[in-house]
Amino acid sequence: MATQDWLSPNPLSSDPNSAPPSPSRGYDLRPLSVGEILDRVFSLYRSHFWFFAGLSAASAGVNAGIGILRLIYMHFATLTVASPSYALALIVGGMSILQGGLYLIAYSLTLAATTFAVNAFYLGQRTSLSVALTVARQIWLRCMGVSIWQTWSAMWAFLLLLLPIFLIPGIRGPAAGVAIALFLFVGFLAGLAYGLIAYLRNSLALPAAVVENIGVRAAMRRSKNLATGRIGRIFLLLLLVYVLWMVATVIQLPFVFLAARAHAAAQLVMQGVILSVNFVVTTVVGPIAAIGLCLFYFDERVRREGFDIEMLLRDTSASTPSTTPLPEPALLSTPSDDPQPAPEQL
Repeated sequence: MATQDWLSPNPLSSDPNSAPPSPSRGYDLRPLSVGEILDRVFSLYRSHFWFFAGLSAASAGVNAGIGILRLIYMHFATLTVASPSYALALIVGGMSILQGGLYLIAYSLTLAATTFAVNAFYLGQRTSLSVALTVARQIWLRCMGVSIWQTWSAMWAFLLLLLPIFLIPGIRGPAAGVAIALFLFVGFLAGLAYGLIAYLRNSLALPAAVVENIGVRAAMRRSKNLATGRIGRIFLLLLLVYVLWMVATVIQLPFVFLAARAHAAAQLVMQGVILSVNFVVTTVVGPIAAIGLCLFYFDERVRREGFDIEMLLRDTSASTPSTTPLPEPALLSTPSDDPQPAPEQL
């Protein structure tokens, strides 16, 4: 196989004069290994880096903006990192419902636009930043519902294990403390394992919701069907993203230590540097998971449903000579939007 022959619009054709199908396929559709999927993830990301980074900067900018407001408040209130008032400022200014709500909305918009753009680029369709954002504004609430459901599916088992500690009265003494600690440790491991498996099973719901234009509940069922027996492959992608986040965290640690030991004026500078580094890292690393999950979604459809054959037939039917320009990607039309039959000619 030639190097990156999957980038060829028509890799099966050896005749240089043969016309490629219209629209041209940027990536051929076939069953892929995990390594090939990751290769395509970074190839697609590198080819459209500023596009995806610009979308990811929207959600990263929400946290950065609230962080800047917190720094301004610290400056005028003359707070230091080691003071109790600073901890209160973090709780009120950094963990507020307002910040969580704004970030969730921005994150949902970013995921919707990124997934739509990946679908268009991967299938050789034309799109633009304005088109992706327009589509995202139409379906952001659905994507937010999928994100909330995915998070809840990963956390509910662990939260359920904590209920006996608060519901059983009169738990005192060293023996009770050891029993509670052991119960929490075992429960944490069990909840972590179950939550991870549940999240992996639901991880393909967002691409399904965007590409197939289905609701939240249907997207969750669709993800479970596609990810059955394949969660190990998806886990490798999320593990790679987690490693990248950990590397970014290690990069920020020296600035955190300097901020904790510095004076008030220097603390503001260090906090500003930390916010800048976190913004850049979130902007750069954020799109990788969304691109990878979308490509895993297509790979599972190719393996289970013959999606590659379906797209090949669609390209063949679209390759007939025509002077009509190709439309923008129309992936969000509902089944009820079928064109009305033309009136019979006399």
